[in-house]
Amino acid sequence: MLLYLLVNIIIIFFGFLYEIINSKERNSSNKKSNLIVLIFIIPSFILLFILSSFRGEFTTDYDAYVNLFNYYNQFSWLDIFYLDIYQEIGYVFLNKTIGVFTTNELYLFIFTSLIILLCFYTQFKKYSPYIWISVLLFVTIGSFYASFNITRQILAAAIIFAGSQYLFERKMGKYILTVFLAALFHRTALIMIIFFFILNNRFKLKNIIVIFFIAIISMLYIGNIIDYIQTYFYTEYKVDSYGMSGLKYTNIVLPISILIFVMFHFKKINLENLKYKISVNAIIFYAFFSILGLKVMMIERLSHFFAPYALLIIPIIISQIKSKELRGMYIMALIIFCILYNYLVLRDTGYDPYYLIFK
Repeated sequence: MLLYLLVNIIIIFFGFLYEIINSKERNSSNKKSNLIVLIFIIPSFILLFILSSFRGEFTTDYDAYVNLFNYYNQFSWLDIFYLDIYQEIGYVFLNKTIGVFTTNELYLFIFTSLIILLCFYTQFKKYSPYIWISVLLFVTIGSFYASFNITRQILAAAIIFAGSQYLFERKMGKYILTVFLAALFHRTALIMIIFFFILNNRFKLKNIIVIFFIAIISMLYIGNIIDYIQTYFYTEYKVDSYGMSGLKYTNIVLPISILIFVMFHFKKINLENLKYKISVNAIIFYAFFSILGLKVMMIERLSHFFAPYALLIIPIIISQIKSKELRGMYIMALIIFCILYNYLVLRDTGYDPYYLIFK
């Protein structure tokens, strides 16, 4: 756990360094913000890239990804089309493309880590008023460590998050193409097509209550819903398969807490701004699918498509606090919460202790 704590401290250190230098530049009216932001982005990106790319085989799916890489590369490109392969074709082609240049599966993790980090960092740089806070959230309560295990899912979520511009600007054609690209790595991404329309709505309190009432009712009939879905997708999953059981109630603490935080500061959010409105709505469905995960774990996976918007809306809310002292208190409280949550979630799990593949 010391390494995870050290990672958090390094991110916070470079975040504070960036804030100090940036405040001095603002006071001197010197426009170097794009250059200054690299003070944080470069070292934090390199740190996370190394952690993700060269991680050891301590997660449950690591060896599975290695075995799949070796399996796909036994066959020719033509043979791939005739094999009964469960994984999406985009992921298979990614493995095959890497296999053209090397038989070392380490490059698969290097490439997927690079794409995931680039997708998240570009959106943080573009939309977050506090880039370093977004990165800290990504590492502590976000999808960073989850990508060590459910790599295909987070890769798909990262691609859709990278296409947020098309969602914010209502460019449906480009957004749908982005979703199709993501679905090449995890077909659950297709659900985000309908959310192009849903996330654009302005939900009132009564609408939110109805949504969560639907979530509770859906839990009662989730078995029938899954039976219907499985006539088209994921037919290999049985009732006793991994992921078909429910999550613990502790798993919804984070999404519900984020939702409460956002609703409590609702008046600070300008919902006329489409970016803000969509991000708030995404938090509602992040919590919605997390609640459904209490019945079936695999449904909770859908929440990963909405969770990244929490990494934007939380810094946005903090930036709207006018009092400098109160804003500082919020930031310190958030830092403490993130570090404690990260510690509690990773302690005594397969992620602890972390070690490099070269061990």
